[in-house]
Amino acid sequence: MEITYYHIKDLNLIGKLEGNVPYLYKPSVGWVVDCNFILMDRIMGYDEFESADSPYKIGNTSILESIKKISEKETEEFIANM
Repeated sequence: MEITYYHIKDLNLIGKLEGNVPYLYKPSVGWVVDCNFILMDRIMGYDEFESADSPYKIGNTSILESIKKISEKETEEFIANM
């Protein structure tokens, strides 16, 4: 199964997409399913503050820029420094 890791820059969090399931890393717990769509909203560029009929609701560049793909090694280093 393919795993893609992300740095959620605006929240300084680490997330991963394992298959189609998004996870966030919580220091005291470990990997937890992202039930609040924090990771997926950023991957899709979803801006909750735009009106429903706005062309900027999905694919919003400022939201898309708040997330960066990172390597497994970078993820491990980030977690070690939390």
